[in-house]
Amino acid sequence: MARPLRLLLPCLLLLTVPCLADGLSDSVLLTSGEWPPFYSASLPGGGFANRVIRESFALEGIAADFTFLPWRRALETADHGPAAGSAGWMPMAVREKRFLFSDPVFSSTRVFFHLRDVPFDWRRLEDVRDLRVGITLGSAEEFPFKDAMAGGRGKLDVASSYEAGMKMLIAGRVDVYACNKAVGLFILVNRIGAGADRVVYNPRPIFTETNHLILSRRLPDAEALMARFNKGLRRLRGSGRYDRIRLDYPGLD
Repeated sequence: MARPLRLLLPCLLLLTVPCLADGLSDSVLLTSGEWPPFYSASLPGGGFANRVIRESFALEGIAADFTFLPWRRALETADHGPAAGSAGWMPMAVREKRFLFSDPVFSSTRVFFHLRDVPFDWRRLEDVRDLRVGITLGSAEEFPFKDAMAGGRGKLDVASSYEAGMKMLIAGRVDVYACNKAVGLFILVNRIGAGADRVVYNPRPIFTETNHLILSRRLPDAEALMARFNKGLRRLRGSGRYDRIRLDYPGLD
């Protein structure tokens, strides 16, 4: 790389980072992945949660722009730049070392989907240790299956996407598919054709989660920016606008 270009590149990257404390720019670039109906480039406003995030920032005079990437790239782009943060993350210790987490944007549940004509019930996670359990790439670390299935005859099968995971279940390649309830129902109704009516879910939650906006700790103004977002989110909820947005996305918990 030529020397002038090497000198110019850091400056170009700095221009993409919000300089809110100095009042130079009231805009922020965020990443997102596909997790409909909460996050999706194909849904109005980028999905329910992205719309909430955008409007919460707007109440504080900040314009939020989103770029959609595979989830792992979305996290890395938020960590190293040029994005300031990312939408759609559950708190985990490994993530909290690198990112600030917002107040909860929403809460939801993870459940087991199974075929209607194949009886299934469970009380403890160890009850699935002899089954073929489907999960989706990128979410494996969020499920506590490693220890629960240790010593069993079952196996974890990782699908490349939520559509692929549901199709694995319909085809009988897995016995149960662990997925967010609202996401799974959205996929069945909107992305799966034949066989979707054969799939049901067990109502017992694997766990209930909160979902958050994250901002990289590398940003000098990260705490100030997060404080402004949280303030906007409280205003959005308090005004009733949050609940009105939710009505535009049927099927949410």
